[in-house]
Amino acid sequence: MKPTLASRSDLAPRARQLLGQQLDECGKLLEPLLHGALDDLEAELFRIAEQSSGGQAQHEALEALREVKRSRPGFQAYLMALLEQRFTAIGEPEPAAARPGAGARDSDLTLVDPNEFDETMALGDLSSRTELHASNALFELCHRYAVLIAAVPLESDELPSGPHVLSTVLGEAARTLGMQGDHRKLFYRLCDRRLFATAEAFYGRLNDQLKDAGILPHLRSYLPRRAPSSAQDREEPESESGSRPTTPMAPVTDFSPPSGAAPTTPAPEMAQLHGLLDARRHALHQDLGGQGAGSAPGAVSSVASLADLESALNTLQSQPLPAPAPHAGERLRGDLMAQLRRASPSGAAPQLQPEHRDAMDLMSLLFDRLLDETRSEGTAQQLMSSLQVPLVRVALADSNFFTARNHPARRLLNNVLETANLWLDRSDGSFDTALNQRLQRSVQRVATEYKGDDLGVFEREADDLDAQLKQLARRAEIAERRQVEAAQGRDRLHAARAQARAAVDKRLALKPASPLVRALLEHAWVDALTLTLLRDGENSEGYRRRLAAVDQLLGPATDRDKNQLSAEINHGLTQVGLQAGEADQIARHALELPGPAQGATPAASQTELLIRLKARQKPEEAVAEAPASPRKLSLTPSERKALDTLKGLPFGSWLEFTVNQQGQRVARKLAWFAPASGRCLLVNARGAAAPERTLDQVARMLARGQVRLMPPQDSGMLDRAWNALVAGLRKFGRSTEEAAT
Repeated sequence: MKPTLASRSDLAPRARQLLGQQLDECGKLLEPLLHGALDDLEAELFRIAEQSSGGQAQHEALEALREVKRSRPGFQAYLMALLEQRFTAIGEPEPAAARPGAGARDSDLTLVDPNEFDETMALGDLSSRTELHASNALFELCHRYAVLIAAVPLESDELPSGPHVLSTVLGEAARTLGMQGDHRKLFYRLCDRRLFATAEAFYGRLNDQLKDAGILPHLRSYLPRRAPSSAQDREEPESESGSRPTTPMAPVTDFSPPSGAAPTTPAPEMAQLHGLLDARRHALHQDLGGQGAGSAPGAVSSVASLADLESALNTLQSQPLPAPAPHAGERLRGDLMAQLRRASPSGAAPQLQPEHRDAMDLMSLLFDRLLDETRSEGTAQQLMSSLQVPLVRVALADSNFFTARNHPARRLLNNVLETANLWLDRSDGSFDTALNQRLQRSVQRVATEYKGDDLGVFEREADDLDAQLKQLARRAEIAERRQVEAAQGRDRLHAARAQARAAVDKRLALKPASPLVRALLEHAWVDALTLTLLRDGENSEGYRRRLAAVDQLLGPATDRDKNQLSAEINHGLTQVGLQAGEADQIARHALELPGPAQGATPAASQTELLIRLKARQKPEEAVAEAPASPRKLSLTPSERKALDTLKGLPFGSWLEFTVNQQGQRVARKLAWFAPASGRCLLVNARGAAAPERTLDQVARMLARGQVRLMPPQDSGMLDRAWNALVAGLRKFGRSTEEAAT
């Protein structure tokens, strides 16, 4: 008997009642949406069949249409039964076996069906977009469900009515419709159009039901106030709740760091940054007379307002982009001052206000740091150059850009740089043109649509790139897992072949053998022993029996059971690819058995069989079996130390290789290695295997400085550059304090 909500005695009666009402409400809301999606599916299948000029495609579409009509009466009932199981299991720990990767060992890895992977990706993208579009309603629903089950706030993928669960049960229920994978993916797209397009209203209705029941009726997401960008903003009256009215232009996002996370800069952030910048100017002996921190606005002819800066930057944003170059921030500042001078009635460049000057300095330093982080031959620097003016406009109008890690503009810049720097790698001879065009469109959209007052375009593009990065990461994970499986298989094959060859060579060294028997053992029988080792293991009866066959072939003829030995040799040779007739002829010659009966196919001579046995070994197998170098050089002390360092690294560590004399660098992940054999697998960000190297070769390169270990990257590229910038400013601050004392 399957558990139900009524059987959850650990939940309060009212909690069970409200969860049951939520389940019923989900059924009422889903019924018309699923009905419409199935109607759309039938219409699409009929259109596909009608437009197909006969053949397999038309047959499959008509068959799928018949199956949908037959199965759709029970489709929603089955989907709701699956959904009820999720509601019943709310708050219960997920079984260890069900968690992805839990308890998995290397030997448990399996290949993934491409069609199943594509379906999983389609459902994952569908749920990710839904979560992004209805994030505020889901945030509230997670907290209200947590109240019902007396637990900490749920994650969105734990929510029984959340998009992740809905997409999962939709995929399970869709298999009952009797369609092929391509038609199921078509159904998911139609559901996305009808079901998930109304996600915000769907989750809003579930929230309203719980609010009406008194569950956190006053809960709402935190909406931060932006820094005032003009005098009009500063004079705007506050509402009774103490917060300013928000405009409906774009959803307001909480830019504050996650709970428990260390802030990027210490509090009070901006006050310390202003002081550190003043210390830097003092340490660099800058001229503080005109633009310094201690000068008064009245000492110059005019002071540029934020509106003046916005107008000048708007003009620069519409001009052709300069090529990426060092000190791009200083060059932009020069262009800005020149534009302000042209717009000034007096023809003189106005002074920047201290906070605007500091924002320009911070952006200049940040861009210089990011230029060092990105590859000069890649597209990241060109994309960053396109975003420079819009980002400076954001930084001047909103100081949260520097202090809030989740600021939309920061997220977009980080996503663009990491995607371009990591995924658009030309070093392996391939280049993702579609991804490059996708990044170019996002950057162009920001440069065209951002007018200095609405961060919505940054947030939309950052969300879309987040979903794109998740999809790329999932595909790379699958590709990497396949490469690891292949590398482990090759390593096991090499080890088994070496063990089989050693066992045969040991016996041949003790007893002489005829040329045919030696060729049989050294070539075909080594493969038969290798296959048995891989399948059954060293201690298996089959492996011992095949080693005994070697001993009998090399022993006295009087000690052999010729019929049994002939059958064993025939079986082993056919397993490694020889034809049955050919294997029988080899066994007869090796055991000196009489030839076939008269009238049969003429038997090959021993010389012909000997040539065939030696010729069956493929060239690539010979290369794989041969040592990497005939005389292996011993490692120097520094190289042995580097090898010990490599063996102590966890799988997934990143290494940076210098690939040419120009200093071009590529990042490669150490996905797997075998300490015993010295084999290792290096992959790029997409999970594709890099040119094969051994641990000894990488250790030599590490000792020579051609490889460096990349530190664990727990934060994004932008955060790392920002932290390095702040650390550099603090050095100036300490130098100033020491000079003062």
